[in-house]
Amino acid sequence: MRVTRTLWRQHIGWTFKKHWKVQRHRVPLATGADLVLSQMNIPVVPAEDIVAPSPMRKELKFVGLEDKPLPWDEFHPLYHKQECHMYGNHSVLLKGLDQAKVLTNTVELEQGLPAALPRVTASARHHHLVNNLIMSSLVLDAEQKKLPKLKDPERPAFNFPREYGITDVRGTRLLTYRLIQLCGSISGSPRPVVNHTPVKVTLDRGGSLVQLGMRADQLLVAKTPLSALVDQYSASGMELPSLGQAHFTVSLETDHFYQDSDIYPTGSWAPHTLVLHGNQSEVYNLYETPVTEQQWLGRSLVNLFTVAAAYARAQYGAGVEDLPHPLCVQCCHTDGRLFHFVVLQLNTLGVGTELRNILWSQPRVALFDTCSYKDGQPVLTGYNSDVLDMLLSLYTHSITS
Repeated sequence: MRVTRTLWRQHIGWTFKKHWKVQRHRVPLATGADLVLSQMNIPVVPAEDIVAPSPMRKELKFVGLEDKPLPWDEFHPLYHKQECHMYGNHSVLLKGLDQAKVLTNTVELEQGLPAALPRVTASARHHHLVNNLIMSSLVLDAEQKKLPKLKDPERPAFNFPREYGITDVRGTRLLTYRLIQLCGSISGSPRPVVNHTPVKVTLDRGGSLVQLGMRADQLLVAKTPLSALVDQYSASGMELPSLGQAHFTVSLETDHFYQDSDIYPTGSWAPHTLVLHGNQSEVYNLYETPVTEQQWLGRSLVNLFTVAAAYARAQYGAGVEDLPHPLCVQCCHTDGRLFHFVVLQLNTLGVGTELRNILWSQPRVALFDTCSYKDGQPVLTGYNSDVLDMLLSLYTHSITS
């Protein structure tokens, strides 16, 4: 065995233990603090009385800072005996536009937008700006997030590589915000806009309680509402569409827990134009089937009716049915490429009466054909200038209000 040289090193852990064995027997020195405190009439108690646990003390178990949630039973404050049919921001109606007309007591007098709506045409310079804002919103934005999975119907088990890019929610939001800002610049009189606000109204539709709730992505408001486009009795007695054996509440979820109240966010300011986003990642069918064209059109009507009804309730009270003055509201419903323009004249909130609400609906039009990268370069094809003209016509309608 080889003899090695002794290294004079210290084991820090061993040294600390030995040092603690010596220092732990130290007796605390009397500082006279208890005498000084007694002269100041401050009581002094032994530390053992404070540190030692009391035999009467109860052990408390803190789960968290929030209160424990109430059980969802008949004693919950939001429980109602009557079930309510819930329509949310993601909802679509099974029967589409026909079901929406029966639900909202609405008929169409003519196809297309009303003739009384002014027609405005933008210049070539403005259309060039729209091309730039489409590219900057849908292609050139810096967001890089995981996009939904790609699926091939013929090969459902095949996994495509995940793609990253701009989500449809952000792309649609950037596009509509910039289009509305451009319309305000063209008109010279920008309108007040409320972004991302909830709207809700609860109605009794022939004995069935229906709660319509939605998110107004952009709500253009005015001090006074738009004037009526036609006489409120011009559609009286017109027949509503037939749903066959289906009820007008089919495909609506039911719940006993709800808040029976209305929400209109802007007080006395009247709704002028609703800009509604219909992104594929947010709007879906309960039965996991693709959203059809008729369901898309029905969503435009129901959401526009929700905004108009909430304002009418805020102005005339919760018990109003036939409005003293007709209320006209406009809507632009888009998924970032397809645009649906709708005008609704609200005459009544009741059902089963001769008085009808009146709808004008323009078929969906595409703002462009494709907007993506091709061979490493951003490319926009098939730009349609009619979309900006129709949006500008809605924006400038009754510009003095």
